[in-house]
Amino acid sequence: TSEDSFSCSNGQCIIWSSVCDGRENCADGSDENKELCDREDTFRRNAEEEYQAEVWISTPQANLQCGRVYMTDHTVSTINSKKAIVGTAPWNVGIYQLNKHTAMYTLICGGSIIAPNLIVSVAHCFWHRELLSKEISINGDSYKVAVGKYDKNFTVLDNEFTQIINVEMIYLNENYSGARGYYAHDIAIIVLSTRVSFSNVVAPVCIDWNGKYNVSNGDKGKVVGWGKMEDGTRIPVLLESSLPYIDHRTCRNMYTKNFKLLVTLDKFCAGSILGKEPTAAIRGAGLTFVHSNSSYLTGVANMKDPTSNNSITVFIDIRHHVDWIRKLYIKYYNHDNNKQFCILPTVEGVVYSYYGSNETITYGTLVNQYRTVIENCDVGYHKTYPNSFRVCQENGKWISTSDKLCLKMCPPLLSDSLDIKCTLNGKYANCSNLSIPDTIAIPSCKPTYIAPIGLEEIPFELHCQSNGKWNYQLYKCNPYCGRVYTNSQILIANGKKAFVGTAPWNVGIYRLNKDNINYDLICGGSIISPNLIISAAHCFWHKDLLSKKISIDDDSYKVAVGKYDRNFTIVDNDFTQIINVEIIYINEDYYGPNGFHAHDIAVLMLSNRVSFSNVVSPVCIDWNNKYNVSNGVEGKIVGWGNTEKGLLSPVLLETYLPYIDHNSCRDMYTNGFQIFVTVDKFCAGSESALGQEMGEGDSGSGLTFLHSNSYYLTGILSLKESSSNNTIAVFTDIKYHVQWIRRLYNKHN
Repeated sequence: TSEDSFSCSNGQCIIWSSVCDGRENCADGSDENKELCDREDTFRRNAEEEYQAEVWISTPQANLQCGRVYMTDHTVSTINSKKAIVGTAPWNVGIYQLNKHTAMYTLICGGSIIAPNLIVSVAHCFWHRELLSKEISINGDSYKVAVGKYDKNFTVLDNEFTQIINVEMIYLNENYSGARGYYAHDIAIIVLSTRVSFSNVVAPVCIDWNGKYNVSNGDKGKVVGWGKMEDGTRIPVLLESSLPYIDHRTCRNMYTKNFKLLVTLDKFCAGSILGKEPTAAIRGAGLTFVHSNSSYLTGVANMKDPTSNNSITVFIDIRHHVDWIRKLYIKYYNHDNNKQFCILPTVEGVVYSYYGSNETITYGTLVNQYRTVIENCDVGYHKTYPNSFRVCQENGKWISTSDKLCLKMCPPLLSDSLDIKCTLNGKYANCSNLSIPDTIAIPSCKPTYIAPIGLEEIPFELHCQSNGKWNYQLYKCNPYCGRVYTNSQILIANGKKAFVGTAPWNVGIYRLNKDNINYDLICGGSIISPNLIISAAHCFWHKDLLSKKISIDDDSYKVAVGKYDRNFTIVDNDFTQIINVEIIYINEDYYGPNGFHAHDIAVLMLSNRVSFSNVVSPVCIDWNNKYNVSNGVEGKIVGWGNTEKGLLSPVLLETYLPYIDHNSCRDMYTNGFQIFVTVDKFCAGSESALGQEMGEGDSGSGLTFLHSNSYYLTGILSLKESSSNNTIAVFTDIKYHVQWIRRLYNKHN
């Protein structure tokens, strides 16, 4: 067998990554033998410990993490109260070029260490128009890099950590073309001839290889260099500056002249427009921001507007060039180490950590051979194997215990109108949470809803796919409006029978009586959607009202649904619900008695949605004016009005009233009351019959008529002539206000 294979006890061969993965891959189960798996676990532990020991013995500086400041108590120099500290930016370097006339080395640019043999700087420090290649080989001593350097003078050896190293190769970004390209892609990688020796004051800066971190406007970053003081004089020693971040768009908009063109897409700015400040940044100097206690290289100093006197500097944004940097990083770090390593791959949903550590390792991290990396799944992903890890092999390739470890889970299925039954492998699953791929969901309309046209008889299943998406969208059932579902339970009051569920859309509207802290029934109403009630405007209107939209931020109004007893404190049945009112919309054209109670209609929005059931459901609205009602046709209304004896009913009553059209109703009155029968009104009732009267608490109740086996809300009880002793009442005609109702319905549903 090969080194990547495992021989089962029965002679069968399987890949080594399947051994001790929690599942029996050998027919005889020998790959999950307890002794074998214990030995394998011990081997991994020992390999990890040996690796740590090897790293410490061969390269003790490897324990130094990137972007960390290790020594901050040694002041090198003080200029105008600005201090430069040893180790404040241990990744900073000075790049020097040989002046052939004076045989002296001159500082030309700054840079940042990202690996023992790699420096990031700007391209324009090395570019010229006649350049034949963007890959420049340096054979002599024309360029040198100084690390751990604080004095600008090349000949000064600052401390025992200072190192002067020749440059072997300079890579300019392929897309850089100088001024002709507005200095876009102005970035370079310098390859050193020998490795930098890391210490407390010489260490690499971090690179955000995977775009994990963001910087916001105003966040302060650090830059060090041999820049200029406020008066323009050159600084002889290293200086540190703190510069606030300015994003690309904001920076570009700050400039109105030609300089604006130079703020290309791969740039941002940092600094202040408030005045002249000392600027440490020189060309190529790195601007860093702290994330998770480490400094990350975010920008490389590119240029400054020569006409301004502020501290704003334009920087190349590293994140636009990470892939280019990564290629060179891998090429030269691997070559320089003289041994292979593995690159931690980007795998959706997988979270990496080292054995014995809970700290997450980012994608793209270089991991040395033999090292073990533990694999887990991120939130929102399902782990297909109980345990998983990968090991970096000598050939620079990974060997992993699992192929597809993390499957993206499907979002919860939530619906007000559907009952959803879910199964996974034939067993119950809860689809209101994240669902594992292969989960099957079967939706069906709740008892008081009906399926959309075309889906009534079609079997409908949703499958949770491996990409974390359901194969179909969940449909929405329509409320089965205007239906009477239950008529078995009877309430009796003075010989008038009211059935539970006889008008399941009916509600009582209660207002807090601040004198006795009780809730009084003030009006009726009708449910038209889970969160909207229609009633009469005069129930809520008063002369000093400033707005027709009333926000209710306390418990002053409550709506009771499924209610049959007038008493607010009595919970009638399992379906009774008490819900606060959040907003009251009064029709914009309602002006009370001054307007003769025309447009007497209001819509209440509830703070919570009504739960529909057999005895609580909405009434229908004739949205398209499909149905007409003729004189004499009886409509149904329920309420807590007056009985035949003139007493307020303690329980819900039902009555039927014959329809009287607008003109017939208006002609019935000659005593002046006819002015209240406005154009948007009709009447219902009888001049000759005595019966249940619409009384206190009935205003706003809905009069409904039966069309195609469903009840439609046709009128809202508005007023009644006080001097009459008949059952005739005046109703606001819904058809005149359908468009206004529709706007609110669409807005809140």
